[in-house]
Amino acid sequence: MSKTGAYSQIHAPLYNSRLIKNNVEYIKKFHSDLDLQDILHYSWIRTYELEDQGHWFSQWQVDRFHERLTQKTGDSKISRKVGQFAATSEASGALKHYALGFMTPGAAYWVFEKIAPHLTRASTFKSQKLGANKYEILSRPNPGVVLKSYQCDNMLGQLEALSKLFTGRFPKVEHPECIHEGGAACRYLITLEWTPSFMWRGMRSHLILAGLLACLGLHFAISYFSWALVTLLFVIIFLGISYYFEQLEKKDLSKTVETQQEAVKALLDQINIRYNDAQLVKEIGQATSMLLDTERLLRAVVDAMRNRLDFDRGGIWLANREKSRLVYRVGFGYNVDVEEVLKKTDFNLDKPHSRGVAVQAFREQRPFLVNDVSEIEKDISEKSYSFIRKLNAQSFICIPIVYERESLGVLFVDNLKSKRPLSQSDISLLTGIATQIAISIHNALSYQKLEESKEREQNLRRLFEKYVPSPVIRRYVNSEEVDLFRGEESIITALFLDIRGFTSSSESMEAIDVVSFLNNYFEKCSLIISEENGHINKYTGDGFFAIFGAPEPMLNHVNFGFNAARRILDMSKSFILEGRPMKIGIGLHTGRAIMGNIGCHTKIEFTAVGDTVNTAARLQEFTKIFHNFPIILSRFVWEQLAGHPEHESIINLGVQRIRGKKDKLEAFGFNPLIDSTSSGSQRKLGFIPLQRIKGV
Repeated sequence: MSKTGAYSQIHAPLYNSRLIKNNVEYIKKFHSDLDLQDILHYSWIRTYELEDQGHWFSQWQVDRFHERLTQKTGDSKISRKVGQFAATSEASGALKHYALGFMTPGAAYWVFEKIAPHLTRASTFKSQKLGANKYEILSRPNPGVVLKSYQCDNMLGQLEALSKLFTGRFPKVEHPECIHEGGAACRYLITLEWTPSFMWRGMRSHLILAGLLACLGLHFAISYFSWALVTLLFVIIFLGISYYFEQLEKKDLSKTVETQQEAVKALLDQINIRYNDAQLVKEIGQATSMLLDTERLLRAVVDAMRNRLDFDRGGIWLANREKSRLVYRVGFGYNVDVEEVLKKTDFNLDKPHSRGVAVQAFREQRPFLVNDVSEIEKDISEKSYSFIRKLNAQSFICIPIVYERESLGVLFVDNLKSKRPLSQSDISLLTGIATQIAISIHNALSYQKLEESKEREQNLRRLFEKYVPSPVIRRYVNSEEVDLFRGEESIITALFLDIRGFTSSSESMEAIDVVSFLNNYFEKCSLIISEENGHINKYTGDGFFAIFGAPEPMLNHVNFGFNAARRILDMSKSFILEGRPMKIGIGLHTGRAIMGNIGCHTKIEFTAVGDTVNTAARLQEFTKIFHNFPIILSRFVWEQLAGHPEHESIINLGVQRIRGKKDKLEAFGFNPLIDSTSSGSQRKLGFIPLQRIKGV
């Protein structure tokens, strides 16, 4: 068995809740002094999960349960005793009635392979009849499942209990082959004891034949009158014995029929519950699809719950706009006095140490089920416990109402008198209802906001255009595109700008003056870039990153980017820092980049990523080295500018090493104040060593 397979199955749901509940009943009856909650807590098993016959536990959980139980009782053979106890356990429930439906223990063992899957998914079973009262059952673990030896003991007890259901006695069960002793499978041999009625059925035909032969022989040996008396006596005795055993069989059959009646009644009750659940979902679904008014919607939901669910009371609490309080909105089953208390009582959400059940369900977004309020007295605040007692609730369920990870409120149902134990099935149903409520509340609120915000739509759109280029907004607003995170490769020109010495200059300025200065400068830069068909993608403190050629492709975007750089350089002279015209550095590079929304579902940014963007940023850093060239471009940009009026004014700065890249890059500098007619100066600049330039 592979380790990977074993690991994958250790947390898989393999064992029906009836098995653990059978253990719990055994503990309560024979070890009532044990702390049952400690054992369940150690096993990560909740009490309400035991009440749901459709719930399954993992190998890890049942192993921990057995480990703790054995540790507490000190009884290493307790698993077999628990298995034997299944004959009288209430946990067997419908499964016991199902087994009794086979009428005889032999028939039940013969089809054991059909009974076992209702209890375990860990093994595959095969049963066969070996003789009149002998049966064989083979058990093989499914792939990835690692069974423990205590489970073999429990299986022995379960097989013994199956016969006791019918006869009141344990059969003889042998375990000659076991997987824990090197066997290919676990092999169980069951030998049934001969019951009086079973023995009579086997002997009856032989007794009749022997009696007939005896009467025939006596006919020739004794007188006719004596023969008639003997024959009559034999018939009377035979009929009397037959009648006695027939009465025993009828009595056993009557018990079986009675148990089947109980099973049928339980089945009918389940059918009614499932029908009401289905109708509830249907009615709530209809209400949520038709109603967009929150109050009418909540009233329709609680009306359906009152008519269809088996709870005495229920209510819905929603968070206020500030998410600081849980406020009672609507409910059913509460008398006037209690409802007044609910309306006046809010649950605080803004207190970090609040431990009320409703607050915990809201914050942690998980349901709470309590079958006995005294069980949670230590886990909640005294105020919350007092409030629950004031409502006189005996058992309750609190479900969070969550829409897309956002808590909107809680759904609460309770019983004044314990009708039945609440279970995982109740949680599952109410969770589905809470989900529908959450979606409907969100839809209703969205519709209200839509009606209220028609006039603001254009304002918001214009506002968003300050963050995202208008072509991107049009793409998503005017089309059916919904994939926000789909990237596209584009050819762009990237421009990085940085204000020289602004950090040190701003130290002597007031904060409001710094913000005003930058906003004024960036406003003028943005206007120039927009006029040159580009857009500022992001601000980097005292600089920014601009893109030309995307998101809408265009020709000559290199020219547009270079023209914008020249104009910004000229405009920047009008800004004074520390008594001198402000100096800037600009890097330009063109190439392929990935355009798209970067981030997550809660925070995204439309931007460009790739080597082109990184290279443009590094070229901007070169302007700190080549002080006389405020604009530095790559060879790719220089080549694309062929034919531009300023192309001859661009000076080759030589091949430079770029931080973070193995390959060197040929850089070109532009300064409108430098005379580039001298080829000698150009050649000289191309071979200036980097270390000498740093020392300038």
